[in-house]
Amino acid sequence: MKYLILLSFFTINSMRSTAEILYRVSFPEAASHYVHVELVFVNSKKEDVIIKMPVWTPGSYKVREFSQNIDRFEAEVAGKKCTVERADKNSWLLKNCPKGEVRFQYDVYAFELGVRTSYVDLQKAFLHGASVFVYVEGKEKDTHKVQVTNLNEWKNLFVALPFSNPNTFTCSNYDLLVDSPVACGNFDSTTYKSGGTEHTVVMIGKGSYDLKIIKKDFKKICDSEVNMFGGKHPSPTYIHFIQNVDAGGGGLEHLNCQTSQVNRWAYSDEKKYKAFLGLIAHEYFHLWNVKRIRPVELGPFNYNQENYTDMLWMAEGITSYYDDLTLLRTGIHTPDSYLEVLASSMNRLENKPGKEIMSLTEASRLAWIKAYLPNENSENVTISYYNKGLLVAWLIDLKILKTTEGKKRLDDVMRELYHRYQKFDKGIVMSEFISVCNEVSGIDFTQFFDDYVYGLKALPYEEMIQGFHLELKNQVNEDKADLGIKTKTEGGKCVISFVRFGSPAVAAGLSVNDEIMAIDGWRVKGDLTEELTRIKPEKQIEILYSRDGAVSSTILTTAHDSTASYHLTLSENTNEADEDLRKIWLGL
Repeated sequence: MKYLILLSFFTINSMRSTAEILYRVSFPEAASHYVHVELVFVNSKKEDVIIKMPVWTPGSYKVREFSQNIDRFEAEVAGKKCTVERADKNSWLLKNCPKGEVRFQYDVYAFELGVRTSYVDLQKAFLHGASVFVYVEGKEKDTHKVQVTNLNEWKNLFVALPFSNPNTFTCSNYDLLVDSPVACGNFDSTTYKSGGTEHTVVMIGKGSYDLKIIKKDFKKICDSEVNMFGGKHPSPTYIHFIQNVDAGGGGLEHLNCQTSQVNRWAYSDEKKYKAFLGLIAHEYFHLWNVKRIRPVELGPFNYNQENYTDMLWMAEGITSYYDDLTLLRTGIHTPDSYLEVLASSMNRLENKPGKEIMSLTEASRLAWIKAYLPNENSENVTISYYNKGLLVAWLIDLKILKTTEGKKRLDDVMRELYHRYQKFDKGIVMSEFISVCNEVSGIDFTQFFDDYVYGLKALPYEEMIQGFHLELKNQVNEDKADLGIKTKTEGGKCVISFVRFGSPAVAAGLSVNDEIMAIDGWRVKGDLTEELTRIKPEKQIEILYSRDGAVSSTILTTAHDSTASYHLTLSENTNEADEDLRKIWLGL
């Protein structure tokens, strides 16, 4: 139990009860992708008992309805079968449950290998807590123990928690169980130390990886981020779960581990491998930002409904800023390649019409229905709190560096937040974040946040890079015609996938899902690439299109393309003071 002293709010909550919840996990039907779970606990008095399955998982802000995969449930109390009814989509009711030991058995269909979901077959099992383990309502703060049996021919059982015997591990409460994925199988793995803590890399699935290179690069990343926060690791142990797949991607952070998914052949491609290392740096940085420096709404969790916060931009945007910055600090990025990443982020935001409509705080709060449930109109009305949050974090960093003449930066804000808030096990609110920015910089950030976090004011790139020996150019190609649409190829047809607000396409009456058949009498085959080279700005063109089987034509007047194309480079104009500040920012 000594390890759990370091586990933030999970530990404090666990001290309130000494009761124990036991899960016995087995795989008798692994070939059919089922995991069998037996939940055992003591009911101390005759009363209704409610057992629930989470509808979402922390770190991924979407209702996922994990209970849809639970089948064949039954219950018994003190050795006697009892009636259990499905109360609602994710709840089971044991009405007037007698005193005694309760055993609730159920099977979970696990056939989605992802960072938020679970998968079982004869070769392996990856169990994501929220999608496998139900909880007893009112007992979430009790100690939870998991015993894994029926491991088939599997030699490995990995989980970032202390074991009481080779196949049994303990969680101080349900929050920690949800936050601790389990991997069973025969996996390639390697270990290294960073910040005094042993790290294990677990390769789930084969790929073109070289474990020696992985170990070296992962350690560089981890050492850099651990050192930024003082050199002492916050976890007693750490695991990188890497899912190597044919198609897919993404990652999810946990208190003592991460799960990341990557194309199994990406390791052989320099660009793709660098992007993968950026993902590793991102999820690892969450060890501090989110898992320990957390918005007050993000823990302890309500697993039965959405948990809203205005600060996902801080949780994910600041982390996104530091992932590629970490690659720069470790030499994986060059200054030039890092500046390309920043310019790409600017282009992504500036080419989104939604930047005029959605603020960072709104993007954070509405992630449940906007970011995670996009549709064909999303680009018009939304932004990404990852993307704009990254850019705002960058501008905060530059503003502090410039104000303090290079003596302080965003690093100092994050260190102070970690020291102040993880120590006392409390989440933060926006005003506290602004206050720490003020303290570190010696200036008032209130207006900055009003303009760029709460508000819709355009980000001041040109103003903020002054003094950093940088050049920013927006190379717009005005000779290119703009129709205001994006298209995709479906069965050899050119189909509209997006129509921008206020664009020539809107004026011409075109819509998403229209098939563009011909332009000025010439057949369109597949996409518009060739046609767009012949079309000029401020010209009328006739478009023949099909909507729901009916063929129509329309006249569209093209516009000048205004697509942002930012390029950020090191300035050649020498200025010693500016160059020094730039070197501090880039760590040169």
